Amino acid sequence: MAKKEELSGRDSLLEMLDSLVYHVNMERIWFNILCITSIFIAPISLFFTIFMMLHSGILRLMFRFDFPLGLVTMAYFIINLIVATLWLAVGLKEFRFLSRWNYRFKRYFSLKEQLDKELQREFGG
Repeated sequence: MAKKEELSGRDSLLEMLDSLVYHVNMERIWFNILCITSIFIAPISLFFTIFMMLHSGILRLMFRFDFPLGLVTMAYFIINLIVATLWLAVGLKEFRFLSRWNYRFKRYFSLKEQLDKELQREFGG
């Protein structure tokens, strides 16, 4: 009885993993769009922020006009640099992963079909 429950648990786990793999493959286009936008938009954000920070006249004017506003602006620039850098790093990492995904998925799918055929032959179901 325990063996049957264990096999049924494995089957449900394998089915769950299969559905996850198929879902990721179906959503691959959206992941690619997200990666590509992060690869293009993050550098623009980095460039703009660095440009604004290097032009001391803008920051001096902000601090002279309203000191708390200058501090908030400086904090915004720093947060923007950190977030844009992370966004770029994640986008590049995921792009590399997704560029290899097609090959891996095709290989997984062919191995799964081959295993299913062998199990079908062996257990005759």
